[in-house]
Amino acid sequence: MGIQISRFTKEKAESAHANTILAMPVLPEGVKAPFSHAYGYLENGNMMEPHAHPTPEVYIVISGKGYVMIDDERQEVANGDVINIPPDASHSMIAQEQGDFLWAAFWWKADN
Repeated sequence: MGIQISRFTKEKAESAHANTILAMPVLPEGVKAPFSHAYGYLENGNMMEPHAHPTPEVYIVISGKGYVMIDDERQEVANGDVINIPPDASHSMIAQEQGDFLWAAFWWKADN
């Protein structure tokens, strides 16, 4: 089968969350997983549209610095941080004023 590698690139990514971020799948094409996944990308102080959904979600910050907003709380985050987002919580990401901000998101049905 060979080695399969997936890497985020702005050229392959598509607009998501009301055109507020760039996103693309995290896992290499053809890899089946029991969860959904996407890279999220922001730059230069931009903010992802706040949203909520009924599934648990985890973000892993890959590069850059920024902020996570969950409900009314705001916390600074940077590469290597893992963020737990509870079901039905309004959440968003905000990039620092200068630079790129990339994270991987994983979500699944609450009964798994």
